[in-house]
Amino acid sequence: MRFKVSLKKNGKEFDEVVIANNKKEAMEVALKNNPKAEVLSSNWTFKI
Repeated sequence: MRFKVSLKKNGKEFDEVVIANNKKEAMEVALKNNPKAEVLSSNWTFKI
């Protein structure tokens, strides 16, 4: 599934789209790509 994970790093908010099996795994993948960021939210999304 595709998830849009909202992250915050150095006072800036940004989104990253990752492919994962569930919400928790999506947050873990996003944090691996951005180790010093903080997860704000994770939501299932679809490709338009």
